[in-house]
Amino acid sequence: MKDSALNRISTRTFKKEPLSNEDIDKISSIVFDSNSIKGPFDHSFEFTYYLNKLRSQKGKKIGTYGLIKNPPLFVGGTCNNDPESIIDYGYSMQRLILEFTKNGYNTCWLGGTFNRKHFKKDIPENEIIPAITPVGYAAESRSIIDKSFRSVAQSNTRFSLKQLFKRYDGEELTFKEDNVILQSLSLVRRGPSASNKQPWRGFVDDCKVHYYIKRTPRYPAISMGYDIQLLDMGIALCNFSIGLEHYKQNYAYFKLETPKIFEGMEYIISVDTSI
Repeated sequence: MKDSALNRISTRTFKKEPLSNEDIDKISSIVFDSNSIKGPFDHSFEFTYYLNKLRSQKGKKIGTYGLIKNPPLFVGGTCNNDPESIIDYGYSMQRLILEFTKNGYNTCWLGGTFNRKHFKKDIPENEIIPAITPVGYAAESRSIIDKSFRSVAQSNTRFSLKQLFKRYDGEELTFKEDNVILQSLSLVRRGPSASNKQPWRGFVDDCKVHYYIKRTPRYPAISMGYDIQLLDMGIALCNFSIGLEHYKQNYAYFKLETPKIFEGMEYIISVDTSI
């Protein structure tokens, strides 16, 4: 899964050919297995998939405002509209997306650029659809929109490791290649986030990492009815977990009763790697 996290790129232009029955069965199996994933706050979700209506009479036509070309299939789910649920949804969906990547499929996080009523009309009170993803095979040539979005997410526009992660006493970290925690933090840095804002911050305290969110002021400009940057925190925590698992490092999530206060940041959760 580490290779999937490192190599995955967002795809907005898909092949025009419909998915084969074998592909649909495989995707269905991956979606079904993902329902057992639990996030750091112990929530799990029932993800579902829908074929694009243009591909099947049994499918749905899900509007993406022209940002996704030829999507053959969409995957998504619902969660409660509260911080812990949204974080866990981001965590679980990132796991699901990386499993698609591992199996050769292309995806794209869609948080604010799709019509939610097209995906699911009857949503229980206080539940939301934070994000969905198209799933399929990337076209050989990308659209202009695809290229423009891709350029925004290049590594040279991301914050440096030293900007994102520090010691819990506020001092700078020394990044070493053989340190499991630091290598896993490098994987967090590579994670996707809404508009590439990278709101996650981590503070290393010996064998523990305390995660905070540094929200982008006045973001998003148009309210989507939920805090999309909490979704980004779930993605970050997922990538960190995948890094630790890659190095066969045990870990557990926990909450500090009295976390340190850092200006402009809100404490989210901690990870203990000493167990």
